[in-house]
Amino acid sequence: MSALSLNWDGKESAICAADEVERQILDFDESLSYGDNSDNLIVQADNLAALKSLLPFYRGQVKCVYIDPPYNTGSAFPNYKDNFPHSEWLNMMYPRLQLLREFLSDDGAIFISIDDTEQAHLKIICDEIFGRDNFIAETIVQSNSAKNNANFISVTHEYLTIYAKNINVTPKNWRVKKFNADEFKKRCMRMIKSGLTAEEIHKELLILTKYPRFFEFDHYTYADKKGPFRASDLTAPNSKNFYDVIHPVTKLPCRFGGRGWAYSKNEMNKLIADGKILFGEDETVMPQMKNYLFDDDTSLAKSVLFFDTQATTKWIKSNGFNFNFPKPIELIEYILQMYPNKNSIVLDAFAGSGTTAHAVINLNKADGGNRKFILIEEKDYCQTITAERVKRIGGGYKFCRLGERLKVGGLINPAFTFEQLAAYVWFAATNTPSRADYDSPLLGIHEGKAIYYLHNETLTRRTFKELPAYDGEKIIYAAARRIGENFLKENRITFHSTREID
Repeated sequence: MSALSLNWDGKESAICAADEVERQILDFDESLSYGDNSDNLIVQADNLAALKSLLPFYRGQVKCVYIDPPYNTGSAFPNYKDNFPHSEWLNMMYPRLQLLREFLSDDGAIFISIDDTEQAHLKIICDEIFGRDNFIAETIVQSNSAKNNANFISVTHEYLTIYAKNINVTPKNWRVKKFNADEFKKRCMRMIKSGLTAEEIHKELLILTKYPRFFEFDHYTYADKKGPFRASDLTAPNSKNFYDVIHPVTKLPCRFGGRGWAYSKNEMNKLIADGKILFGEDETVMPQMKNYLFDDDTSLAKSVLFFDTQATTKWIKSNGFNFNFPKPIELIEYILQMYPNKNSIVLDAFAGSGTTAHAVINLNKADGGNRKFILIEEKDYCQTITAERVKRIGGGYKFCRLGERLKVGGLINPAFTFEQLAAYVWFAATNTPSRADYDSPLLGIHEGKAIYYLHNETLTRRTFKELPAYDGEKIIYAAARRIGENFLKENRITFHSTREID
């Protein structure tokens, strides 16, 4: 069965749009940069142009992409456009998703917030761009606020669409911290000691939890002196563990149905001795496993998430920022915790008020990580809100815009220096990211081939002699050449004109 395809007016142009965008030099602004963390980046630019210009430096280097694009609800927002015709929305999203895929490492993943207005369209074009086999999940993000202007149903949830770059190498069994457990645990234990019932404690769980909340908390409906717990089945299909479990009061074997116990007899005895088994009133009630809330501070990521959408809005307003509907900080923290890499680069191409950077900084402080962020935001509030917010929470960053175009009239812009252009030559020659500082025409060795760049020069016998020697295949970029094919062949040279750089 062939994959479902979506067609719309302008699709052919949208597919080619990323290729047709011209690269521009990154123009760093020291006056708007902050702190000494040069690896964090805030870019004020159209995100399609910015992505194309950043790609030579970050291709394949990003572990996590998070974007919160316009939902296209037709509402009037002062911060961004949200009323595209459907075809225009697709034309806007398609090339950006194409480029974002190029930024992802082979084991990376993209997380996209969306609501039901464009969710179906987004899923289909992501299947095209990332591959249907790389679809991970579409989780439900439940909020604590409803849409009061709904005509029919007040929807209280959105979606988080997740794709891998290559699902075969993406880490499995994503796990997340449930919450900042220390103080929470103390408060729960105080409630237990005070004599609250399990039902009362259960209600308090949902009130006290400030970090990502998911509906697994609904199952913590029991409590004893060790804390809240949920009960789970102790039997397993195809198990060969058939033995009697004696009820501690009636001293009779407990019922367990037609399946065997999930644990061996020795393991079961240890669980009973450790108080991990929940017995019923008598032997007719099947025993269950006690799963304590505080046994482990991590859990598998869930398909239904619940977040306090108002907390971040309050923070934004209390700090004097005018920005509607910022994403919950805890949602981005949850996403970043799912991917088990504390030293990753996180890219947000629809940065808005800067929630992604806020989450990165929070997590680095909490777990000692060294995550870096790249934010792209076109609007003027990129300086007054996005960057200012990062500054107030103690994050450092380089601030940049896009400068002159890389090429003018099909030729490399003569105003650029060797250092500025060498990175683009390296990317053109190797299709790998360039993060080095270059101070020699020999840019480096890639897959056994030496990469050279002659800046504003012609390749002649003389200029070739002056190059750093390399006994092997060579790729040389220059404005032109005045040597013949035989000389190139004899010296194992592949020549490229700088016209070919784009």
